[in-house]
Amino acid sequence: MRRGDLLGERERYELDQAIGRGGMGEVWRAYDRFLDRRLAVKFTRVSDDSLVGRFEQEARSTAWFEHPGVPTVYDFGSHDGCFYLVMQYVEGTTLDHVLDAEGKLSVSWAALIAAQICAVLNVAHRRPLVHRDLKPSNLMLCPDGSVKVLDFGAAVSLGPGDVRRTTTGLGAPHTPGYTAMEQVYGSPGPQSDLYSLGCVLYEMLTGRHVFPGATPYEVLRRHEEEAPTPPRVLRPDVPPGLDALALQLLAKQPADRPANADETYHRLLQFVSSLEPLPGIVDTIDSQHLYAFAVSRIEISGSAPAPPVEKPVELPTLDEVVQARAEAGDLAEAGRYTQAAELLSDLTEPARLALGDDDPEYLGLRLDLADVLFQGGDYRRAVPAYRIAAVTLSEFYGPDDPHVLDCREQEAVSQAHLGATGTALTHLQELLDELSGANLWDPLVLRLRERMARIKLAAGETDQARSELTELLAHIKGLRGDDDPQAMTLRTLLQDLNEAGTG
Repeated sequence: MRRGDLLGERERYELDQAIGRGGMGEVWRAYDRFLDRRLAVKFTRVSDDSLVGRFEQEARSTAWFEHPGVPTVYDFGSHDGCFYLVMQYVEGTTLDHVLDAEGKLSVSWAALIAAQICAVLNVAHRRPLVHRDLKPSNLMLCPDGSVKVLDFGAAVSLGPGDVRRTTTGLGAPHTPGYTAMEQVYGSPGPQSDLYSLGCVLYEMLTGRHVFPGATPYEVLRRHEEEAPTPPRVLRPDVPPGLDALALQLLAKQPADRPANADETYHRLLQFVSSLEPLPGIVDTIDSQHLYAFAVSRIEISGSAPAPPVEKPVELPTLDEVVQARAEAGDLAEAGRYTQAAELLSDLTEPARLALGDDDPEYLGLRLDLADVLFQGGDYRRAVPAYRIAAVTLSEFYGPDDPHVLDCREQEAVSQAHLGATGTALTHLQELLDELSGANLWDPLVLRLRERMARIKLAAGETDQARSELTELLAHIKGLRGDDDPQAMTLRTLLQDLNEAGTG
């Protein structure tokens, strides 16, 4: 990238100067030549063309995520072999530079910054969108004292079935020193972000990393095996409640951490009192302008207006339903999942009334809706959509119909994406038990076994998951040989797990 490079349709964005660089890319200040405004453009190097589609889906997902604590995503594209996001330009100082200047922060500042991060995570995790890389260099402290969580362009709606290899040979992308081990093993979730928040909070309070180390492997090993020194040991003025919260955030097992970001947010606010300016960083304090405080003070009063009188719904014809399904399919293929879901959702009930519960097009519409919600990362709506589709389809095709089984599996996977690992495992085990009469080498049985092991891995049950994956790999190799795609994927995952455990 060079100063003066032009990006986007009609060469809309002009690069001005690089303002940040990292191992995967760089960030440039740029100008929107149409709207005459300053922007930031984040470039990510793409070494594999197959990743472009995933990056585009992630960009759409993060563009949906609007919050005052996150820079707005305006556009995305590719340039000179790099994927880029065009974002709001934010004035401020990254937290790593704040800590370099201050050493450590007051209890109030540390709690306030962490609380604002939680306010962002609370919204993201409802998607659920997992940041995966919370660290001081991705947190911006603005001149008014508010916090911006940067680099949501690297965030994904990931579930336990997703594993990516990185240049380190380990699992999901991570920064040693700020990453939960279940994420290193390839299964990040909302609780992983809370662990990273605990690392940041610890550093703000103590001025040091949770586990220093000479090499990344040493840092990872200490995060996996050692208990952190309580902040109060290093800094006696840390309140006992905040000390306990920091240690809970750093729990090895995801289930032992706070339930969610909202709970953590409210616990942190208890430790925010007076705030002193940070010279050259935050010179004036007006807490009423901080969203972390403003949101907590919202009150709803009065009564809602009477709902408008509904007009009669015009029922669609069979041809219109067929055409709408095709249009939704085209939208989904283009990555426009929100539009596709709205189109199908608006049509579902009119189609049922027009065609009847047992019409194949109506049943297909139900299944299309569930799939589009899942593909777009809207797992909260996907759970009931798959459940309804499974019930509806089973009434006409029987409980053993492949579409019914697929809906039940996808409902469980959606639950896992939402962090409900116990519910997901229960549903998958029930499905597996019902298939006990089937051939043990049935592809669905093998897939369910792998899914369950991956969910356990995401839940921190590493030893049990490794054992089940090893057994499954042996079974598949005995049946299909070493070159089977599922066997190759499992072998890679186990290699990553072993390298992480012995590095």
